[in-house]
Amino acid sequence: MTTTAEATEEGCRSALPPARANRTRRRAELYEDRMGRGVVRRARRAKLGAAVSVSTTALLLLTACGAPSPSASSPSPAPSTDTTTTSAEPGLILVTIGDSIPYNSPEDCSGCTGFVAQYAESVEKATGKQVTVQNLSQHTGLTLPQLIDNLDSYDDQLSAADVILIGIAHNSFELNADTPCGAPISNDAPDWSAVDAECAAESAAHYRPMYETLYSRVQAFREGKPTIVRTINRYNDWIGFADASLTPDQYLKTTTMLDDWNAMLCSAAEANDVMCADVYHAFNGPDGTTPAGDLLAGDYTHPSQRGNDTITRVLEAQGYAPLD
Repeated sequence: MTTTAEATEEGCRSALPPARANRTRRRAELYEDRMGRGVVRRARRAKLGAAVSVSTTALLLLTACGAPSPSASSPSPAPSTDTTTTSAEPGLILVTIGDSIPYNSPEDCSGCTGFVAQYAESVEKATGKQVTVQNLSQHTGLTLPQLIDNLDSYDDQLSAADVILIGIAHNSFELNADTPCGAPISNDAPDWSAVDAECAAESAAHYRPMYETLYSRVQAFREGKPTIVRTINRYNDWIGFADASLTPDQYLKTTTMLDDWNAMLCSAAEANDVMCADVYHAFNGPDGTTPAGDLLAGDYTHPSQRGNDTITRVLEAQGYAPLD
């Protein structure tokens, strides 16, 4: 397997709007105080934080970084640093698009082997063919609308891809918005009184057509050729984050929001023949209320090595049709 280098992340924080950048800095300060380490490069919504979305160009999957507003334009991605090689025989191409979750920055998880690289090896074993990885995910706060706007720039890569991974679940999530559920941020946190089941349903309904557009356009690049197309949903990185200081009721509100979000995302994927890897319940248990714990790295946003291993197993469990 051959993987391209991952992009640099200096554009990540600079790409965030002021309100989100402030919450990102606060999140990093909390982590520094707790762990005695340097600034965590990752934007996280509210006191809790939002995942650092990826808007950089490398090759395959979609990663997530601090969530910029949907109207913000994403900066150009830089090359990645994760490299691997296998046999010389030409074989399959795996392309990943999305935010910073599939990006696997060493700043987020030092020394980790990301799930994109691991999954490529699994595809090699299942098919007996060499896999070349092009990780085009970005560590810039990439949102769903931004990815859709930029999708044509990946025309050549997606048209040639035999395997496509999509990871764009984090930054457009409602609690990452500048005004979650229509209420302004207060003290670096959402107004929890506005977060309820009605908001969860409305947000999911708003984004459903966008996910339908994304998945249908990705499929159109391949023009019906046999292709593994997979996406991942969003795990809960609020529950278990001690520095967030959430009440039990507020934890449950995050679950209410994510239940609707992830059900919508996977339903839109399946309606377009894209298999959805249920990372949410793999990280947070059958009812979504279990803390992700050591499945997350030190920033409590990006997956740890154990988290990357878990995502890989969820993807592997879906099989390798139509290429196996």
